[in-house]
Amino acid sequence: MGNNAVLEDRRKTKDKSQAKPFLKWAGGKSQLIDDLNKRLPEEIKEKRKIETYIEPFLGGGAFFFFLKRNFDIQKSILLDVNRDLVIAYKVIQERPEQLIEKLKKEQEDYLGKNKRQRKKYYYQIRNKYNKQLKSLDFDDYNEKWIDRTAYLVFLNKTCF
Repeated sequence: MGNNAVLEDRRKTKDKSQAKPFLKWAGGKSQLIDDLNKRLPEEIKEKRKIETYIEPFLGGGAFFFFLKRNFDIQKSILLDVNRDLVIAYKVIQERPEQLIEKLKKEQEDYLGKNKRQRKKYYYQIRNKYNKQLKSLDFDDYNEKWIDRTAYLVFLNKTCF
């Protein structure tokens, strides 16, 4: 994937569902959406169409999801230097059902514990996440990406 990991979506999407960032991300643009929207070129605002959207710092994707809901984006190229984040988006794009199943299991396991056990469980998941980094193939999609993404989401949502 090189220095900048890339997601590309050439599909025209008619679904204007309310997709939102699935992670809280440092430097997120959620609070800047109104200001960023005001700065869009007038032609884009009038036509409600974007031929090619390139996002170099995807993060949680707040601005991209806003644009996707409100504009007809013909092609999007989404980049981020964080490889874990990019594989998470690819897993969501390719295998959302398997990810949801994995996250439901993690949630059940976590919520079934008391506070002390939850803390221990959190650190167990963090250790798995850190150990997995040494053997993960970031270049070719594989089943370990689903586990990696589930760990990332779990850690992001439950961090102490």
